[in-house]
Amino acid sequence: MLNLRVKEELKLLKFFVFFILSLIFLIESGWAEENKFFVDKIVAVVNKEVITWSELYKFMEFNAKDDFKALNPDEKFKYFKAHEEEFLEKLIDTKLQIEEAERYGIFVSDSEIEGAINDIKKKYNLTDEGFIETLKKEGMTLNDYKKMLKEQIIIGRALNSLVRSKIVVTDAEINGYIKAHPELSCVDDGYYVSQIVIKKRENTEELKAKINEIFKRLIQGESFSKVASQLSEDVSAKLGGAIGLLKKNEIAPELSNLFSKMSVGQISEPMMTEHGVFIFKLDGVCFSKGSQELVNYVRNLLEDEKFKKEYKLWIRGLRQRAYIEIMD
Repeated sequence: MLNLRVKEELKLLKFFVFFILSLIFLIESGWAEENKFFVDKIVAVVNKEVITWSELYKFMEFNAKDDFKALNPDEKFKYFKAHEEEFLEKLIDTKLQIEEAERYGIFVSDSEIEGAINDIKKKYNLTDEGFIETLKKEGMTLNDYKKMLKEQIIIGRALNSLVRSKIVVTDAEINGYIKAHPELSCVDDGYYVSQIVIKKRENTEELKAKINEIFKRLIQGESFSKVASQLSEDVSAKLGGAIGLLKKNEIAPELSNLFSKMSVGQISEPMMTEHGVFIFKLDGVCFSKGSQELVNYVRNLLEDEKFKKEYKLWIRGLRQRAYIEIMD
């Protein structure tokens, strides 16, 4: 009887906390100022913060992959609805990591945010007006972008300080991994690559439609090899787009530069050439046997593997100490 009463009291307390947080959100959203009711679905409560659908949608826009941006608004919305739970879990983790960073005094100044934005504008050769216009197309305001960029930088610093700094990779681990993966060692540096080729067309709209179809299927989770075998207009389609090992000293400099900046498993942006459009997937890399480049690559690989494990444990600990309520 006592346990039942305690459970009921806890249930009422949770409802009361949720009601108060909801009211605070409505007031801070300008409800009291504008003297009208502000409607936005609340999807979760994380400690003292509420997460709304609009905040979740902006978070999804900010964190979506580059190839997602080729989708039209209806396709974007369908993609978001299909992955809403996945993105919500990531946003909850983001909230918890920001709180933990603040607890350790990790922060980012406004001048640093302005500097980061200026670097982005320089990288993509954008004016102030062009940058704002780009954000509008993504459904974001400048303040939205600054807030998310700030959170991203804070989390990066927190992870480096609280997780990554504790990771150690030994020479014995590196040598053991190289021995177990002979495909990483070769005579000359190179890249294992797959491709999708779309031949040049007079009708540019037809070409764009074909590219959009390819990326739409990739975004929806179809494997690169399957899409390549069905849509690529090259003989490599028979092998799922695989073209094998390309030696670094035998390929064009622009391709070498492209592959060197890609991570294994990554798919490139469409590359326009006089022969048509090429989309590449980096399947693997290969380094000269015994080279320092090979050692550095494996060290980074092992560090990343250990980081992922430690990160999961760290997040699990944050969640266990937090109050999290996901709404139906």
